[in-house]
Parts: sequence; structure tokens; C-alpha cells
Amino acid sequence: MPTTPPNVPPPTARRARLWPGIVAIIAGSALVLGCGTWYLTSGGDSDSSRPAASAGKGADGNDGNHASQAAPPSAKMLFHQFAPKVSNSFGDRVFGEWLSDKAYAKTGFKEVTGYDRASGTQLWKLPLPTQVCATTLQSTADGITVIAYDSEKGSTFEGVGDCYEIAAFNITTGKMLWHASTPTIGVSANGGGDRKIFVSEIAISGGTAAVGSASDGGAAWDIATGKQLWKPTANAENCQDDGYAGGPALVAVRRCGDYARPSLSVQTLDPATGQPLSTYKVPSAFSDVHVLSSKPLVVGGYPGEGSGAKISDIYSIDEKTGKELAHITIPDEKYAIDCKKEVGTCLGPLAGGGKLFLPTADHANTSPDVPGQTNEFVAFDLATGKPVPGRADAGDGRKLFPIRMDGNNVIALRTPPYQGHGAVVSIDGSTLKQTVLMELPNDDKILSSVLKSFGNRADDLLYDKGRLYIGDRLTDKSSDEIEGPHYLFAVLGTN
Repeated sequence: MPTTPPNVPPPTARRARLWPGIVAIIAGSALVLGCGTWYLTSGGDSDSSRPAASAGKGADGNDGNHASQAAPPSAKMLFHQFAPKVSNSFGDRVFGEWLSDKAYAKTGFKEVTGYDRASGTQLWKLPLPTQVCATTLQSTADGITVIAYDSEKGSTFEGVGDCYEIAAFNITTGKMLWHASTPTIGVSANGGGDRKIFVSEIAISGGTAAVGSASDGGAAWDIATGKQLWKPTANAENCQDDGYAGGPALVAVRRCGDYARPSLSVQTLDPATGQPLSTYKVPSAFSDVHVLSSKPLVVGGYPGEGSGAKISDIYSIDEKTGKELAHITIPDEKYAIDCKKEVGTCLGPLAGGGKLFLPTADHANTSPDVPGQTNEFVAFDLATGKPVPGRADAGDGRKLFPIRMDGNNVIALRTPPYQGHGAVVSIDGSTLKQTVLMELPNDDKILSSVLKSFGNRADDLLYDKGRLYIGDRLTDKSSDEIEGPHYLFAVLGTN
């Protein structure tokens, strides 16, 4: 059983793994890129708030590869909530945030609360017996999502509990539709005995919620009814699902044979039955594989051992046939791809419109007189694996952080130079030119105070209809003592 919550660094690691984007938006701090929590999806909601383009320099007054446009709208603080008081010295897990047409829902301590998207007023509160321990940004077309929370025993060691309970709820109304405990494992590939599945990740696709448990196999439920669809079962080949990625398709990474020297495959599943629709055999050199996008299907291989895996090779796959389309070799440390052990946890890459978009790692500015570092976005053709001409430069002293796909374009956060404005930008998927969607002011003292509390690289960011939603994931006493009041979430917007 893990000694830290899935996907959440312990409080002592927070200072060493600070995600600079939020602090740097206002303060312009020169820190190291960590690629905050942006769950990988393909496609995405279109955004009608994009400003019209016009002649002239970029919105920040600088030449470069920014699309010409009129002065973009400036954001302001719309509403926020302070974090709840920490209940133990190891901190409390408060990760999870979702949007429906009417509500913004955010996890708190032993609860999820819904707020009106227009006014920020509280709409509902869903009490929980224990802390939330696993979530997904994904939801169904009718606004239902699934969370996991600790068993009734609660936290057992350093704030970590037994993540065995799952539930589905309506994002707009807060109504819990059903609750279930995870099934027992049976005989697992690593020789483990019969015990409940520990939830490490959740994937939603096609009305199914699939729960990954890494070494313990996976299980799934029908979201509408709560009916269990499948669970880990022993077979002659000693096979099990390592985990799942969701979104427009449901994809499993399946491991067979000796756990130390496995045979790995990537399977696109029928969400209703769990039966494979196609299978891709992973090259034997890889000990782990991660799903970077479910549709288009893109996976990354890791040849080493242990957590904190470094992707060395990326493959695009025909999800209908399982045929490999292209192979992209990733030079060590050149790109900002951050993966945990879970199948769907790699941060940084985005895919859509036949391309894979990658943020580069931080590097020196063009001008040595500008403080800080910079990075850029590049793209690869998923049909050929070849680099796409052009790139999206952050500019000296700035950095670009991916948020999500918007059709064929990338929505990203661009931090400011030492003195200047940050922005939410759209990177054109064809030209890699940038258009500013929303400028973030650097002279708002209240805004600065709020954003400085969001320093953890694992904070969640959502952008929709001219608003940026920033949700905290872990509250702890040390950050309160050092940084002052801690915020549960903040909403910035132009309307």
C-alpha cells in the first residue's frame, strides 16, 4: 500500500516540488518548470470568448510569434474561498474541481461544494465521511463525475487512508447518485493476497468509470446505475489492467506475466463491457507505459524502473486496429513531461488535430540581461512522427504551461517577465501563433495575495468561457505559517 496519497506529494515535498506558474503569474518569480496538474484530454470544449484579431504587435507590446490582435480583456478576481482549517500536521487533501453549465464544484475537507458560476454563491454541499483520495476532471455529457474517498477508518499514516470507497454525483445539483466499495483483488500479478482495490486513478468514458489500482488490477462501474461492470480476475497468463485513461475513449494498459519483466499492451476498450476493441503490443524494452491521449491514441514508454518515470519514446496508434502509426524519440530532459506510476498521470503533452504538442523544458533566455528562464511549445505530426515547422515561444523571462486542448488549438498559461502581464493564450494548432484570451494584471494587491497561496505544482487549473479556475490540492500548516492565509480556490475572469 502506498505511503503517500496517489498523485499528491507529502507536505514535506511541497517546497522541493513547487509549481511556479501560479506564483509567477503575478510575482514574476524565476522558478523551475513543473507543469501543473492539467489532465490530458483530446479535443475539448470550444471557447467563444476568444477576442478578434487586428493589425499591430502582440497584446503584450512585443514582437514575436504572437498573433496580432486588439488589446485583450483584462481579468479580475471574481470570487474565491479560503481553505478550511487543517485538521492534522500532515495536511488535508482537497483536490478535485469540476464545471457544469451552471456550477463550479470544488472539493473541501470531507465535502464537495458547488458554487454558482455567475455569482460565486454556494448552491449545494455534499458531506463525505472522510477525505477525497482520488478524482478525475472528466465527467459524463449530463454532468456526472466520480470520486474516491477513504474508508471509514479515515487517515491511518501521515494523512493517508484506505482509498476504497467511490461515489458518483451530479455537478450541478450535488446529488450523490450511488456509492460503492471497491471489490477484492483475488490473486494479483504481483502475488498479493485477497484484499480490496486501492484506488489510484479514475477514468471516465462512455458512461463508464474505470478505477486503476496499479499493481492490484482494475475495476469499473456503470455511472448511471452504479452497477459493477468488471473487477480483477486471475487467469493463466497472470494478466491484469495497470490502469486506465478516459475522455473520448477508454484505454487500458494491460500487464501479463512476470511483474518484473512484463509483457505490456495498450487496449482500447468497449466501455460497456471492458472487452478490447484493439490491442497494441508494447515493445519489450519498456517496463512501464503511459497513455498521453486516449483519442487520438498516443502512449509513452519508459524503459527504467521506479516512480517519477521519464518518457523516452512516444507512439501514435490507430485506435481501431492497434497498428503503430509513428514513433517519436524524446531526448532526455528536453521536454517537460512529468509522469507518476499511474497510467493517466503524465503532465505536459496534449494531442489533437493530428498533432502532439509538447512544452520544452526550461532553458536560458535569448537575452542574458533578462532574469529567469523561458520555454516554448513544439508539435509533432502523429501520422509521421516528424516535427511540425514553427514553435510557440513564451518569450524571454516567460513560460508557457499547457491547460487543455480547444478543438485543434492549445489553451495555455503564459507567465509574465519580471515586470509585465501574464495571460491565458490560445496556440493555433496549425501555425503555433498565439492569441491572448485573457490578460492577468500584475498590479492588483488582492489578486497577488490570493495567487501566492497556490504554489504547489499539483494545483488544478480549468479555463472556460473567459474564466480561469484555480483549485488547491493539499492544505498544510507549514504553508499557512510561511505564506499566510491559504485559499481553497480562486476564479479569475473578464465577465
